[in-house]
Formats: sequence, structure tokens, C-alpha cells
Amino acid sequence: MEFIHGTTLVYLKMRCWSGEKKASRDSDILLGVNGKLPPQKLLDLGRKKIFPPRALDPLLNKRKAAERACLAQGTRFMGGFAVRDDAIDDVVARLETVKQSFESALQQFLNDFDRNKEDWITENDEYAHIIRDQVPDRETVANAFKFEFKLYKLQPLEGFEPDEVEIADQILHEIGLSCREMSDRLLVRKRAISGQNLSKQLDPLVSKLDTLSFGNGRILRVLSEFRALRESIPAVRIDQDHPCFGRVLTFLTMCSDDKKLECIVNGQFSVTRLIEGLRTDVSESGASLASTTPKPSVVSMGAYF
Repeated sequence: MEFIHGTTLVYLKMRCWSGEKKASRDSDILLGVNGKLPPQKLLDLGRKKIFPPRALDPLLNKRKAAERACLAQGTRFMGGFAVRDDAIDDVVARLETVKQSFESALQQFLNDFDRNKEDWITENDEYAHIIRDQVPDRETVANAFKFEFKLYKLQPLEGFEPDEVEIADQILHEIGLSCREMSDRLLVRKRAISGQNLSKQLDPLVSKLDTLSFGNGRILRVLSEFRALRESIPAVRIDQDHPCFGRVLTFLTMCSDDKKLECIVNGQFSVTRLIEGLRTDVSESGASLASTTPKPSVVSMGAYF
């Protein structure tokens, strides 16, 4: 109940015109003048693209930006986002900024509407007669866009309170998705990264866990390991051969897998033991001067899983 009493539900109401039309019968599959199927760029699982997708991308990106603003301080809950009360003002400010950006992008989209329509028709001249008839007028399209958000305080009936374990698992799942994205970025990174910058990339994850923990033991356990990892990062340049790189990559990979995350929650895996294990490996390899065994690599550091 502390989670419910301490959070505000943010409900995003966003609509974007798709620029597509569902094919309802065989003749709707946009057959060309010679009975040929149109190119793949016009068809997608029975839906036909009647407007250039690239023109809609800026507006669709605003939807993603709004969701990121909510997820930075909250978690998905009841079709919306549960945000801690002391963070709601910051989230609202971010959403207002995204809303202004959305409205600006929409105005630009409407200004360019006729030009983009004609460019798409020209680009797909063989199907121009069908595309032209399918695209609604600009006013109709304008009414198909909307960006709003509402705030609610919830009061569940006694005996029907939300399951705290399910809420904690949802928060940890979202953290895992962020960990996967971060590990993917590290793996493709070509240059060394400063320890300060690497540590700073963990800050949003630490903040979210701290904000939404509400005394939950599962979340607090993972939070303590994140803090231990952050504190272990040295203030030096870190490349893929640096022991810290493998340490961070191993931990992020553990967090991005629900089953492996349980090893952190139940204490089977910890950052402290990971660091001690790496130090032992380095000491043993250094003690055997005649050995030709190469130094620990990113692969060997991740051998836990």
C-alpha cells in the first residue's frame, strides 16, 4: 500500500495518424496497372502506406520521448505510469516540454502535408490513382493527432490492493531492459570511456530503483549492488581490456535476464565477489611468470553465465 499512497498515476493520451490504410479486400492490395503487387515500402502485413513514413517519424518520436520521461521516474502501472509523488513535478515539467515539441512538430507536419503527399505520389507514380483517393484531407488528418496527459491518485478497495511482488518485478524488468541497452552500447563502443562518464550512465538506474523501492527487499537488494558497482568504477580511461569493463558488462548482462537477476536478489551473485574473483585471477596469472595464459578478457570475465 505504501507504493499506492506514495505515487501518482500518469495517464498519457496520445494519438498519431498512422499514414496507413487497412486492406479490406483483394482489390485493396493496391494492384498496379499490370496487376503487379506494389513494392514492399507500400505494403506491410495487409496495410498499405498511403503517406511517407519519414514525414510521421518526428511525431512518433515524441510519443517515445513522453514514455521515456515517465519511465525515468516511474514504472508502467494500470495502463499508465506510477510516479513517486516527490518526482511528479519534474515529470510533469518534462511532459509539458514534450507536448510543446509535439505541437510544433505537428504544425510543421501540417505545413508540409500537401508537399509530402505529392512527393509520395510522384515517388510511387504507378499507384498514384489509388494513393490520391485514400489520403484524407489535411483537416481530417489534423484531428487524428492528440497529446494529453492526466494525473490520478488511486485508492484501491480493501482486499483488492495491488501485489507488491508483481510491482517490484515490473520495475526490475524495466531496469533490465535499460541494462540491455547500456550493455549493447558498451559492446559496440570503439573508444575508451572515462570512469566518470561510465559511472554517470548508471545514475538513472540507481535513481529509479531508489525512488520506487518503498522498502521492497527485492528492489533494495539490486539497488545495493548497483551502488557497489558504481563505487567500484575508477576515475581512469576504461577500454575493453580494462578489468572494470568486464565487471560492468557482466553485471548489466545479469540484470537484463530475469532468471540471472534472481541470483542477485537471493545473494548468489554480488559485485563484491565478482571483484574479488577478478583480483584472484589476476594474482594467480601474475604469480606464474612462465605461463602463457593470456590475461582475463571480456569473455572470461563473463564466464559466470
